[in-house]
Amino acid sequence: MIKWFLDKSSKIPLYLQLKDLIKYYISTGAIKDSEQLPGVIALSKELDINFETVRKAYKELEKEGLIFTRRGKGTFVILPSASLSGSRERLASEFQADPKKELRHAIKRLLREGKKQEDVRILVDEVLKEASPEPTDFFVIFTECSEFQVKEISKALEERLRVNVKPVVVANLKTEIDSLVDQEYKLLAIVTTGFHLNEVRKIIDDRPVDIQILITQMSPETRFRLSSLSRDTKFGFICRDEDSISVYTDMLKTELGEDIKISSCLIADEAMVDAILQTVDVLLVTPSAYEVIKSRTPGRLPVFNVFDSIDPMSLQIVQAHISQKIEASFT
Repeated sequence: MIKWFLDKSSKIPLYLQLKDLIKYYISTGAIKDSEQLPGVIALSKELDINFETVRKAYKELEKEGLIFTRRGKGTFVILPSASLSGSRERLASEFQADPKKELRHAIKRLLREGKKQEDVRILVDEVLKEASPEPTDFFVIFTECSEFQVKEISKALEERLRVNVKPVVVANLKTEIDSLVDQEYKLLAIVTTGFHLNEVRKIIDDRPVDIQILITQMSPETRFRLSSLSRDTKFGFICRDEDSISVYTDMLKTELGEDIKISSCLIADEAMVDAILQTVDVLLVTPSAYEVIKSRTPGRLPVFNVFDSIDPMSLQIVQAHISQKIEASFT
């Protein structure tokens, strides 16, 4: 059961809180692909807020390609499946287009119009120069609470986005942002996982900095290894956030089966951590707990990071957004 709540004493606008809350539930798997969201009126009554606040949050999420509305049917989540229509289909087509074919078509058209080959070559060189910003001109910050996760995801982002990606642990984000000063215009976005959206937004406060979300999930390899274990396997699960234990546990049961035997605790509960490490067959941990727990785990005990993969469609959405911002800066 999804818990809908907003902090009405916060300076953060309610529609942004609701938008971030939905993103958080998507990132943890609490709200799944194709799942219908509550109606605007129903959710506004449940939260005791104006229905326009809910409508605005939904519109923002729809612009980002995370949800879509079918007239007369309702509003639905469209991650991580790439099979649905709307903005996801449009986005997928952008990445499936053959750039070589498009360029060939444009050159043939110019030649048919009477342009000489040398003129076309000069034109192509000019366009290439205009469209190729220096890699040091722009950068992205990726932030998370786990130093291990920050480094790993930053590498993946840099390869995909083809801009500099600066890894910053959430605890150091405010200091990093304060130090930007006149470089702030070169910061394309701060990228984080759904687990830290609210925290990052509070740190950014009223600065005009774009925040993008990456959805992390269990990789197919990890899912296959875990699902192939005996049904009598005793699982242990350790994380940092008490509010997340039920969400994560439900997600793991969805991934591995409702009948799995699983014991959960917070990393701060030393006695319970020790008990779990001594009694379970397999240990599951979140990225923020992985580094600490790994060093304490007996050698016999397999340890799995349950969010060891980036959802490819959420990565495409971030890539498209960053590309658009770079393109816009040259127009």
